[in-house]
Amino acid sequence: MSDARLVGTWTTQLDDDGKAVPGLVSFSADGGVVSTQLNTKNIGLGTWRSTGPDTFEYGFHILAADPEGKHVGEAHVRVEGEFVSDTQWQGTGGAQFFDPQGTKLRGHSGSKVTADKFGVDD
Repeated sequence: MSDARLVGTWTTQLDDDGKAVPGLVSFSADGGVVSTQLNTKNIGLGTWRSTGPDTFEYGFHILAADPEGKHVGEAHVRVEGEFVSDTQWQGTGGAQFFDPQGTKLRGHSGSKVTADKFGVDD
């Protein structure tokens, strides 16, 4: 962690096979990440770090439950990003999906993500 530009909350657009999926992600100064997007039912929690002068990466896990609340697995998401400006970044991400015992079910990578920073001034 060292890039203060990332700290705060961002609106995101995930390209999910040609369909734009909006979301929100918040980065804390101590390296924490909280993320949600419309195609998930639960928030994701994780960490971030700078990887270069204009680059960073973050990852988080999302727990999945069936309609009765039973744990049915989780998603492990990883994103690599690069600043376009102080208030915009773009990157690629992917997810691996696991059953409750930790067996990998499927995964994907290379989905485009774009983000715009917002806050109390917006």
